[in-house]
Amino acid sequence: MIKRYLVLLILLKLLSSCSETELTQEAPLKAIETDSISFWIEESKNPESTEQQNLTLLKKAHQFALNTSSDSLQANYFSVLSENLNFTTDSTLFREINKQAISLNQKRNDSLPIGFAYWDLALFFEKYSVKDSVYYSYSEAQKVFETIEEKQLSGRMFLQMARIQISIKDNVGSQATTTRAIENFKLLNDNRYLSESYNNLGIASGILGEVEKSLSYYNEALYYLKQEEPYNYIKEAKIVNNIGVVYQQNNLYEKAIDNYDKVLNIDNLIEKNPVLYALALSNLASSKLYLKDTLDVNNLFIKAIEIKDKENQIASLASSYFNYAKYKAYANDTLMAISFIQKAEDLSIESENNERLLEVWGFLSELKKNDASNYFKKYIKLDDSLQKEERKQQNKFARIRFETDEFIAENVELESEKESLSKQKTIWTGIATGLFLLGLFIYTIINQRAKNQKLRFDQQQQANNQEIFNLMLMQKQKVDEVKRMEQKRISEELHDGILGKILGARMVLTGLNKRATEEAIQEKAKALGSLQEIEKEIRSISHELSHSAYQKINNFTDSIESLLLSANKNANIHTIFNFNEDESWDSLAGDIKINTYRIIQESFQNAIKHANCTIFDITFHRTDEQFDVIMNDNGIGFNDNKGKKGIGIRNITSRVNKLKGTCNIDSIEGQGTTITLKIPIIKKSNNSTDNNSYYKNV
Repeated sequence: MIKRYLVLLILLKLLSSCSETELTQEAPLKAIETDSISFWIEESKNPESTEQQNLTLLKKAHQFALNTSSDSLQANYFSVLSENLNFTTDSTLFREINKQAISLNQKRNDSLPIGFAYWDLALFFEKYSVKDSVYYSYSEAQKVFETIEEKQLSGRMFLQMARIQISIKDNVGSQATTTRAIENFKLLNDNRYLSESYNNLGIASGILGEVEKSLSYYNEALYYLKQEEPYNYIKEAKIVNNIGVVYQQNNLYEKAIDNYDKVLNIDNLIEKNPVLYALALSNLASSKLYLKDTLDVNNLFIKAIEIKDKENQIASLASSYFNYAKYKAYANDTLMAISFIQKAEDLSIESENNERLLEVWGFLSELKKNDASNYFKKYIKLDDSLQKEERKQQNKFARIRFETDEFIAENVELESEKESLSKQKTIWTGIATGLFLLGLFIYTIINQRAKNQKLRFDQQQQANNQEIFNLMLMQKQKVDEVKRMEQKRISEELHDGILGKILGARMVLTGLNKRATEEAIQEKAKALGSLQEIEKEIRSISHELSHSAYQKINNFTDSIESLLLSANKNANIHTIFNFNEDESWDSLAGDIKINTYRIIQESFQNAIKHANCTIFDITFHRTDEQFDVIMNDNGIGFNDNKGKKGIGIRNITSRVNKLKGTCNIDSIEGQGTTITLKIPIIKKSNNSTDNNSYYKNV
């Protein structure tokens, strides 16, 4: 602020002087006048003079500015006078000067001094705590700075507006306004104000209870602060103290104490910023009290109160007395607690800190039981009044924000119109240039047409040839892929179906060779019958295993039982098949039944050949959406993380993938193997039954 008016004073001197070729008696007179107004303004800042003496000097400067004949000089004089807040001792005079500064610069269409004048007005209202007028003045200044593309000044106004919004508890609005400020500062890489903006976002988010967001914003503030040269340790201390407040408000007292200790350990902080030092002391004492760690708490409060009293921090002092009273109440010293809380009450009233006053009255109602109803009534009355005032202020701010948004939208629209006109101009220029070039090169175009046509024909012919080649290559790839898939399918059928049945027949015949009874002869006949069935199945596979083959399992559970019974008579294995007999298992799709059968057949075969098991059990479970199969054996197991998977396991996995299901093989050496299948289904029949399941052992 001071720098900008030093520039204005220099301009005043330049404007009031004359060139050497036009020296007259009037020229030295103007220089003397300019020096006089500068002298009066500077003298009015003398701290040894009385307030009235300083005001008298400023009135002389004001009178001199009124009598200036040059509009340009007069506008500059009033801009300088508006900046001098000593005029606020005479608020009527200041408002008149500020209004004239805005009016004169509007006539000159000089936007920058107008923006500064609104800024001065905001500072004036801030002195009297007229928050809506402060916000409005900053908003008007921001509009002016936005119009002349002063990004930094516009961002600073947004930041000031956001801080005012926090003071009236419009924290969500403050977050939005601060975000606008950040957008401007990021365009300029302005680390200083980016740090301040993120600190403000941290404060607003902390009040809203958004702890993670708040801490993240404070870390951003520290990041940008570290980019500044030289590094500002006082600003760091303020941010770290704010982080402590967030932790304290969310009952994370140990973390809060760590942050307050960091603040207090900064070198010479008590000399550089005693107010911040006292604030950290008071916060540290409060956090320790909440942790019920009363060691040295009394001394911390006393020291904080002494510093705040010396620095005349009335509102902050009220907070310290309030917390000190809580400490005394905790120590069962009720009389001292009442004494200190009454001091907090007096200081809250003096500093017009109504929020603290509400807390004080609430605590007094607890300490002074006989007068509790009186304090409660006062509390309710003040709380209602504050809520009404806050709503009123927020409505005013919302209206100002709406007007600001409209202004920004209008600016965007104007910029869009400018861009549109610029584009139209560019288009017409391009058309004219194009026509000129078209006329210039038309002969060349006609002359080259034949050559270009031949070249395009050759290129098209080459592209067609390449496309034909690509199509032939794709066709060959598809044929090869179909062959591979068919080979794999036939391999699975041979391995899972034919080999399994041959093994069963072989086992039967091997067992029967040891017996010569009539029953053995009949069993041999059955085995021969099985071989005939295998012959038929091979013939079926040779005829491409059409889709209808998948539907051949008419009784699904009987087929599984037959498979298990074939081993009971010829191998020392006890088989168990668990399923709900009331369930319609044949309603499963054909591809599910045949693939599940083959998987069970392969798993059972592996258990017989490799597992050396004595028990093999299968469990079926079905819902409307899923068919589960669980197979267990008590064999020797294996380590499924070692070695390559055999063709049997690969075939099982392949079949499950066809059904879009999942397969989980769980095996531990010496503890058996469990295979779990989960196959998605769509129930085709409504033959629903109750949940009572009957399980049979095979």
